[in-house]
Amino acid sequence: MSDLKLLPDGRAMLNLGCGSRFHPCWNNIDFSPLARLHRHRFISAMLWRAGLLSEDRWRRLQLIDGDIIVHDLRGGIPFADGTVDVVYHSHLLEHIDRAEAPRFLHECYRVLKNTGILRIVVPDLEFLAAQYIASVQGMATAPSGQWEERHSQAIDELFEQMVRREPAGLRYQRRVARTAELLLRGSAAQAGELHRWMYDRFSLRELLRSVGFHAVVQQSHAASLIHDWKLFNLDTDEDGTVYKPGSLYMEAQK
Repeated sequence: MSDLKLLPDGRAMLNLGCGSRFHPCWNNIDFSPLARLHRHRFISAMLWRAGLLSEDRWRRLQLIDGDIIVHDLRGGIPFADGTVDVVYHSHLLEHIDRAEAPRFLHECYRVLKNTGILRIVVPDLEFLAAQYIASVQGMATAPSGQWEERHSQAIDELFEQMVRREPAGLRYQRRVARTAELLLRGSAAQAGELHRWMYDRFSLRELLRSVGFHAVVQQSHAASLIHDWKLFNLDTDEDGTVYKPGSLYMEAQK
């Protein structure tokens, strides 16, 4: 069981699957290859110098929380019942099989205090579908060529991460780094990158209610029931702009 970090006001905040997007006063959990490599700084530096770790991966490695909790969430959340004020995860739920999603959300429910807040960010199926429909209508009515790129992009945003074979970013790496990463991480499916399900505001609301959450409400990237949410810059960049456009933001209470 991990020790909880607390904010100055005493709140315990949990960020699941944080990657390199975190706040240092939160409890940040991740199990990505970079999070695991972060434990072995000497080895990662050697891999980088040998060209087996790309510049982009090396840069992202430097951004990882020094106190990150390296933990596989398939084994549950490593905190006791009713100990956390906020659970947050962004672009994580869609990577979990639909049949396993309730069990994962039950874990979020378990660690939350009474009246604690769960904030979920996922790709917004409604938004992505609307983009696709708009592109189809544009292809049908506009002169040839004006909508082709948007139509292709709309299809990619819906399906590419469901079917890709290689982990993202490999095509831009040098051959030696690409080969090394494929050997270490395997395919996109083995690396956990594939989208296993998609949600809109209605299906996610019903899923949260089925687990036991109440007061389920849709939010924006900047709005939240979480006190001082804007100070944490998890869904916004420092200038206040949205970090992940096309996302659905939902909150619920225990």
